[in-house]
Amino acid sequence: MLRPEKMSLLEISIHKSRIPQFLIEVPKHKIHIKLFEESEKKTPHHLRREHFLTESTALDEIKQKISEIEDNIIFYFQHFQLEPEKIEKPKKELRHKMVISSMVDGINQLHEQIAPEIRHLKGFIKDIEVTQEEIRNDEILREILIWLSEYDTTSVSLDWFNQLEFRVFYSTPGEFTDMEVNLEYEEIPLVIEFKEFDDNFTFFFTIFHHSYHQKISEICHNATEITNFEVYFNESGLNLILLDEVIKFRNERIEKNKILIDSEKNKAPKFRGYMELLQSFKKYDLLEKQFRETYRGDIIRLKAFIPTENKEEITTALIERFEGEIRIVSHIMEDQPKEKSKSNLKSIHGTHSEEYEYEEEEGIKAKLIVPSLIKPNKIFKPFTILTKLYGVSNYSELDPTPIVAITYPLLFGLMFGDIGQGLVLILIGVLMAVMNLKNKKNSMYDAGFLFIWLGLAACLGGLLYGSFFGVEGLFTPLFVNPMHNITTVLKMSIFVGVVHICIGWFLAMINDIHNGKVFLAFAEPFLKILMLIGGAIVIFTYNFDITKWLSPNSSIPYPILLSIIPAIFLLISKPIGRIFGIKYLKNESVGGLLGEQAVDVGETFLSILSNVASYSRLLALAMAHMGLMLVVMKIVEMFDSVVAIGVIVVFGNLFVILLEGMLAGIHALRLTFYEFFGKFYLADGIPYKYTEISSDYSLIEFGKK
Repeated sequence: MLRPEKMSLLEISIHKSRIPQFLIEVPKHKIHIKLFEESEKKTPHHLRREHFLTESTALDEIKQKISEIEDNIIFYFQHFQLEPEKIEKPKKELRHKMVISSMVDGINQLHEQIAPEIRHLKGFIKDIEVTQEEIRNDEILREILIWLSEYDTTSVSLDWFNQLEFRVFYSTPGEFTDMEVNLEYEEIPLVIEFKEFDDNFTFFFTIFHHSYHQKISEICHNATEITNFEVYFNESGLNLILLDEVIKFRNERIEKNKILIDSEKNKAPKFRGYMELLQSFKKYDLLEKQFRETYRGDIIRLKAFIPTENKEEITTALIERFEGEIRIVSHIMEDQPKEKSKSNLKSIHGTHSEEYEYEEEEGIKAKLIVPSLIKPNKIFKPFTILTKLYGVSNYSELDPTPIVAITYPLLFGLMFGDIGQGLVLILIGVLMAVMNLKNKKNSMYDAGFLFIWLGLAACLGGLLYGSFFGVEGLFTPLFVNPMHNITTVLKMSIFVGVVHICIGWFLAMINDIHNGKVFLAFAEPFLKILMLIGGAIVIFTYNFDITKWLSPNSSIPYPILLSIIPAIFLLISKPIGRIFGIKYLKNESVGGLLGEQAVDVGETFLSILSNVASYSRLLALAMAHMGLMLVVMKIVEMFDSVVAIGVIVVFGNLFVILLEGMLAGIHALRLTFYEFFGKFYLADGIPYKYTEISSDYSLIEFGKK
């Protein structure tokens, strides 16, 4: 069992000008900053500014720059289809370094660096798009010129058109149809020839008197006109050399732009550094907003938590860093549940100037929720995956992970008892752990070791039941076979339930004693343990023979009293404690406590019956597991082919492992959460969190630029 690390509260007063340097120090010392919560009651000197490093008039500009930086980074990675997390980390000396004087300065620098680079990249992309469109138009022009050449323009003198105009267009087929209708409606005398090039374009030229120039232009305003086409014709006819040269030049331009864009792709580590810097600035900005202004001019205050064992080291480092411009008042946090409060003992570090005195605002009572920092042993660490699903241990209670590391695999193993399939789970766990060796912080690494523990438990269950890949009789079971000894396994399941529930109430006793509630520890959970053990003794000894329960001639006179007597003490214990002045019962009435305990006694009897009965699922799942394997073996007996038998055995076992493993895991988790945790574990705490500033791709230094 583990207790959260002892915490100390730091009440920090610091000069406003030193906030940037202080923010740099916070991640180094892994300090948990208490998030500010607006109080319902305000006082004139309880002022909160949105940002201490930026004037309010500049806030919108900073937010706009942050938004632009984000958009530019997203554009870069999306354009090159790169995943930021897969970008290879550069050597430390090649990281993108930024020297800043403040967080705002950092944001401004980042904006100034990234904006022109993205502008150049977008310029290359846009130039390619424009050039491609120009080549497309050139290709259309080529087709139009070839079409016109079919009319033998070399035999026609364009000087003939002194009074006439010759104009060439192309448009979509639909637009051309509309123009034809309009030209016919206007009854303009003209000659028109057209050719449908493909589904997208129709080429056409028209000859008309120049007096209709304006009218023709209005009707054909949606079409694209080809001008200066004469330069592509000479005495020999159509000459496309000039057009081919233009297209070649444009293709070369596109290739040059592609090379330039590819060179921008090589900047991926740099842009990953930009992303990391932006993330860091956002974290610093959030930290900065937790500072509160005071009525003492430029002095700012902050609350933070640190492990008590590191208090001297951290406070000394901060005092040395900021000399006479900081004051730290530290308190060791007490353990009383729901009454998290500072101890009367406090230490003052730093300047003793009255200007830096830390005072709570008048009429405002600070609500302190102490974060929980738990450092599990490496052996137990995989099981934090399970306990975190339920919640986080509060500062005043035990962390049950070490107990879960024992009980959860055992429950799983009793439901999934098979040596061979347990070895398969071990193999899966080893593969998961090996695949994630390079990233041990990945939850899949811990999950691998969790599978290993569950596989070992399954092997233990297989030894107890005598099962190896569903085959029985290979060796003598250490216990019994669930399919052949149902009553014995049911009794074992009930016994396991009694022990498991008693452990839960015993942990509740430890929590109460640790929190100074010794009387409550023996007035509630201890008596409930006696009730459960007494009831178990009665049932295991006399089964459900109620006559013997009430008989004075039984081996234990009136056995039912083993549960009734603890229940009576449970009913009257708290009222007696109130009469004798137990301090945490002072605000309760004797009558109220008596009624409350009467309900509690009834609920305890009912919960004991339902909770203990829940453990019968150990028998049910063990029988289901063996039943499924029996079906697989029966199917195998129907085939003579070695290949068919091999396929059925392999896939049958995989199916059972998947299905029964999932069911056993879920039911073991249910027994842990509802039957076990419900007895002692509130899990209403908050985790100890500190701001982590990544420096894999970038480096921030504070100083003059």
